[in-house]
This record gives sequence, C-alpha cells and structure tokens, in this order.
Amino acid sequence: MTFSFEQPPAELTWYYLGPLLDADAGTLTYNKDRYRVSGVSNNAVACVWCGLLAADDDGLALTDLGRRMLADWKTSPKGQAWLAQESPADDEPGNRQPTAAPAHRAPARVDQLGLFGAAQ
Repeated sequence: MTFSFEQPPAELTWYYLGPLLDADAGTLTYNKDRYRVSGVSNNAVACVWCGLLAADDDGLALTDLGRRMLADWKTSPKGQAWLAQESPADDEPGNRQPTAAPAHRAPARVDQLGLFGAAQ
C-alpha cells in the first residue's frame, strides 16, 4: 500500500537521490542500529512521504512514481553528468579517494551538563 503526506517533488535533488539510487540498486535496507526510529535515513522517510518509496520486506522499494522520476533523472543532462562523475571506474582500487572516518560523539563533559540545569 502506498500513501503520501506530501506532493512529489517537481524534480529530484540530492535530498532524494541517495535513497532512490540505493533502492534502485536493491541496497536500501533497514538498519535499526544506525537509524533507531525508522530504520532508514530522514531522506528515505521523506521519499516515502511523497510517494517515491514504499515499504518492502527488507527495506524500501521504488514506487512506480519513484521509478519513473528516477529513470527520467538518469536520462537528463543533470543526471548524466552526476552519474558520469560517480562512474564505477572511480571505484577501482587504484582510483579510490580516502574517506573520512565516521565522526563519533564525545561523551558530555561534566562542566557542560550544568548548562541545561539539573535533571529531575
């Protein structure tokens, strides 16, 4: 069952592309460790709300609207340019760029806890 809270976007932007491309590749699965509330990113939830993605057994899948909009974007000049810069040739071992380690939150310091008043 597909439902939407918002109107679909007029065009696909970076905000929607990540979850849609992941769903297209079959790699958009629930991850309760990383996204404890919904199991997916806020961007993916927004895609559900506007009817681009729908719940599937293992994660979220493209709806007919999402599939059409993504296909149109892939053939557009913007989509072609973006896909060209993300080409698989960049993923070959000799061409990989170093990636930053994930940021970890430092534990709150005792002097910072006083900023919010005493917990009751």
